Amino acid sequence: MKLAYWMYEGTALSGIARVTGSMKKIHTVIHGPQGDSYINVMFSMLERFHELPPFTLSAIGRREMAKGSRARLVETVLRVDEEQKPDVIVITPTCSSTLLQEDLDAVAHTLQARTNATLIVPKVNAFRDLEHYAMDQFLTQMVATFAEEQSKSERFSVNIIGPSYLGFHQIHDLEEIKKTLQDLGIEINLVVPYGASVEALRNITKAHLNISLYQEYGKSVCDYLKERFGMDYLSITPLGIRQTGRFLEEIGEKAGIDVHAYIRRNLSPASLISRCVNSVDALSSLYGKRAVVFGDYSHAVGVTYLLREIGIQVEWAGTYMKAMESSFKQELQGQAKEVFVCDDFQKISNKIKETQPDIVFGTQMERHSSARHDFPCVVISSPAHILNFPLHASPILGYSGITRILDNINGTIKLGLEEHLVNMFGEDSQEEEVQIAIAEVAASTEKKELSAGASEEIKWTPDALNTLKQIPFFVRGKVQRNTETYAREKGHKEITLEVIYAAKAHFEK
Repeated sequence: MKLAYWMYEGTALSGIARVTGSMKKIHTVIHGPQGDSYINVMFSMLERFHELPPFTLSAIGRREMAKGSRARLVETVLRVDEEQKPDVIVITPTCSSTLLQEDLDAVAHTLQARTNATLIVPKVNAFRDLEHYAMDQFLTQMVATFAEEQSKSERFSVNIIGPSYLGFHQIHDLEEIKKTLQDLGIEINLVVPYGASVEALRNITKAHLNISLYQEYGKSVCDYLKERFGMDYLSITPLGIRQTGRFLEEIGEKAGIDVHAYIRRNLSPASLISRCVNSVDALSSLYGKRAVVFGDYSHAVGVTYLLREIGIQVEWAGTYMKAMESSFKQELQGQAKEVFVCDDFQKISNKIKETQPDIVFGTQMERHSSARHDFPCVVISSPAHILNFPLHASPILGYSGITRILDNINGTIKLGLEEHLVNMFGEDSQEEEVQIAIAEVAASTEKKELSAGASEEIKWTPDALNTLKQIPFFVRGKVQRNTETYAREKGHKEITLEVIYAAKAHFEK
């Protein structure tokens, strides 16, 4: 298996924990080695829980490896039932418990008569299944276990399927969608899994419509509810102008509500500009520039559409969701020069370097690659860093999500420049560091050979090097490469100020 650091998706355990950790009065017993208690750390650190997360480790140590771990698991489940008093105890498999060939279903069946809580074992493969697939399958299993036939609510109501803890800004997305539906006069029957309980799941069929917010998981729940109870659903992620408009139009059609006035009021150019005043400069400077996009299915698709809508050229768009390759390519056909699926971090890093984009939109992994190659990057998808779990409201979906992404672009481009200039001119020590960096650039420049067939080296004049020093750090490497490429093509043996300005004009055409 790959090291978790290099994986775009978490394990099946991560997916199950996101579902159970988001629900009320559900406790998870993790049957695995001591290291699998990392789930507690993730929830405490990233979601900032004020109480212990609802996870207990049934530790598999050397003794259990030698004599079997059934006794330890039985003791843990009974203790959790007595102390925590949950409605449901989920006994989740891990790679270790699978290797030991522990029959967790048999344990749950035997213990059910001795516990007040309902015992559930997720029907997933701890080795093969990854985070989002495990979420999709387990969430469907939970709904299928508890959903009951109910009369519909008097007013048109919906279930929102998808928002959970540890999702990329998903709790903030939920508040934005709730506000939008409230403005349209649509009631929310239930949110799953975030905040849902066993009793709530029993009433899931009261809604008239299910909304699957994300494409990675949740659609199987909607398919089950449609087949079993005849519930209609829509599956559109409202990210960007086009997708948000489609989302509202379909809801309006299902609910019998005219939403076009609402769409015009919120999506008109004047409205968007008034809500994105800080982003106007960034948008004008980025118009026609080249971007690359990589992330999970929903965010990669939505951001690609949004960038096209504001005039940014998408060189390529990719996702690491291999199981969704066909639909991803079909969804973005004609929206980017290249559309692909890849889950190899290093290949994506090399592809970014080869493409030389003006800006990168990706995961935390692409942020690292972009920093290494001196490209500005906006994180738009998980896997994410703790910085991408802000305390303030920061939705990605809906109208507020549009303005938030535009402001992130503005902050990445404009504020990065301002901070660099402060560092450059504010303190002598920092100025000395810059001078050292420029000297290194000059030294490396003198060592570089010309393109094939040339016999002389390209040198930079002192004035040209001084100008290069004043270019922001996140684009300096690209400017240097472009200028040298231009100089070689035009046969210049020395890079002067005139050559720099000529190269700039050439590449801005």
